[in-house]
Amino acid sequence: MKTNNTIAAFHILRRDENGALVLNTNQLYHWNIPKRLREEPIQPGDIVQVPTKKGKRSVVVMNVFREDIEDTGREYKKVIKVLERAPKNTAQES
Repeated sequence: MKTNNTIAAFHILRRDENGALVLNTNQLYHWNIPKRLREEPIQPGDIVQVPTKKGKRSVVVMNVFREDIEDTGREYKKVIKVLERAPKNTAQES
């Protein structure tokens, strides 16, 4: 079975005084999920650490999907680690 191997995410700028995240929604960026992190799947809403041109940064995952490099010809940098998991929504699980 093939698992999801790519995330689309927005960069986190900061947390406001209420603790809510302030996101940079100008562009959606993509990263590859390494095999070691696919055992416990990354879900939308998770906060992960990724490499960028300005060093390691935190991003909020918006979408997780399967993308084959043979089909797209694109290669992405790899997710470093999962920092925070999104709360599980029990209404969707059945």
